[in-house]
Amino acid sequence: MKKPLILLSSIATYTSICSGATLRLDNTSGGLGEALDLLIFTFGDPAATIAVPEINGLFITVHGITADGHLNTTATSLGINGTSDTDTSRFESIFNQSVTFSFSQDVSITQLDFTSFENGETFDFADTSIANTDLTNGTTDTYDFSTPLLITANTQFTLQATTGDIGIEAMTLTVIPEPSSTALIALGGLALILRRR
Repeated sequence: MKKPLILLSSIATYTSICSGATLRLDNTSGGLGEALDLLIFTFGDPAATIAVPEINGLFITVHGITADGHLNTTATSLGINGTSDTDTSRFESIFNQSVTFSFSQDVSITQLDFTSFENGETFDFADTSIANTDLTNGTTDTYDFSTPLLITANTQFTLQATTGDIGIEAMTLTVIPEPSSTALIALGGLALILRRR
């Protein structure tokens, strides 16, 4: 009788890990943005990995930035603070500012939340080019992927303003379970059905 209860516990854990979460990239929530801010990743530093507070068991690695400066989070967004740039909370295309990340697990990204995304500007997120006209209503600074963007574990992806000065505030993502986790859920469901009979 206790085995189904253990499986129920596993199902609860699975749901907690795999439900969509908004990953904050500013330093106002006490989440990842604050961790990135404390990291102070500087151009030329070796890769650094930190835990993602919003999602239990998920880690993000900062592999590098292409501009002379350091990764910086402010109360509004994530950006690069370079030696000669004028805005520390954005990626400035004139300085070719970018950052390269990877996640420790497979994730599915459904939405991005930007700041200061003006008309005529473009942003590259993991090889997806996003223009201001692609944003929700063209004004809200959010971008919804028509098909969720899959980023597999340990795959490096880059964030970069290709035109203009753009900050990124958050991304909404879901951790994709490993096949063994999916099998565990299926077994748990089967055990519940058999127990009810």
